[in-house]
Amino acid sequence: MIFAAGSGAGRRIRPLATALALCSSLLFGGCASDFAFEDAVPQPSADGTYGGPRDTGQYPNLNVLQKGATSQFTPSDVSAKTSELNGARTGLEAQPADVAGFSADATRLRQVGEKRPAQVLKDIEGQ
Repeated sequence: MIFAAGSGAGRRIRPLATALALCSSLLFGGCASDFAFEDAVPQPSADGTYGGPRDTGQYPNLNVLQKGATSQFTPSDVSAKTSELNGARTGLEAQPADVAGFSADATRLRQVGEKRPAQVLKDIEGQ
């Protein structure tokens, strides 16, 4: 089926044909891969298990203390970090916020807030 350049039917079918070609190339590309079905199935290890839970005949000992991954903070480390953070907090508290022009902006925003609903109603009613 051939459509004239710029016809309505051609503009509707062209994206569908492009999407069909793209999807088919993706589907057939999956068939051409070297993935084997056996790779998806777990293979047994040397002892005949599949790496899952094993019955050893004993209950697990849950009372064994875990070894820490890192060393713990010493009391001197804690006090040094605390004083560092307190110093940073004090430095930030010493700088006041810049409020120049705040009252003028607040007054202007209040005036706009009072006038805006009336303007919206006029626009909606077409006046």
